[in-house]
Amino acid sequence: MPPGHRSVLTIGGEVILWQPLVLDWVLWMRASLSDIAVRVHVDVPQDLINQVAAGLVDAAVMYSPPHRPGLKIDLLMEEKLVLATTDAEAVSSDVAEFVAVDWGPDFAREYSASFPDAAGPGLSANLGPLALAYVLKAGGSGYFRLRAVEPLVASGQLRLVPEAPQFSYPIYVVYSSDANEPALASAIAGLRTIATAKPENDALRQSTRETRPDRISAKRNGVTGVKGCRP
Repeated sequence: MPPGHRSVLTIGGEVILWQPLVLDWVLWMRASLSDIAVRVHVDVPQDLINQVAAGLVDAAVMYSPPHRPGLKIDLLMEEKLVLATTDAEAVSSDVAEFVAVDWGPDFAREYSASFPDAAGPGLSANLGPLALAYVLKAGGSGYFRLRAVEPLVASGQLRLVPEAPQFSYPIYVVYSSDANEPALASAIAGLRTIATAKPENDALRQSTRETRPDRISAKRNGVTGVKGCRP
């Protein structure tokens, strides 16, 4: 136990979710629970859920975690995946230089339903932050988490494509159903507060609208992945 602390918590998160949610959680804990020592563990989903089940991680932020006996899974927020671009003229989903991101099987199915005739991508990545960094450096477009791109839209580095469909990306917190550590309960309560807080750039959400798949043009000029595959 570090001197001056009453407890130690190990919190975790998927690599793809560390910014901004896990980072905001750590900042909140250091400010509001300063007598709790914090260890932060970022990992891939399968290893992370195993570590929570083994008691090595007290609580973890995850997308679509598998159900495990002895674990409690609570919905934190319904994040949105939105089409963001460096192209100042883009007004529809027909954007060039599209970088495809593997956001999981649910997104792949919904995307394929919305863009059934889309061509294969020239560049794809299985890590959203990497794809986003590439787009910011080289230019282009891609589907990213709304909260991750909001500050970039506010600063003028990106803009949201107004006619593009949005997709749901639910985020959960996973922890032991037998956990009775008061510090953990306080930490999870703080995480829920952060997740449900109104974003500072909430007005940006009005610059895109959800679009029904049957209203999206079938022709996408090579926007993204092959039908039935993860984009």
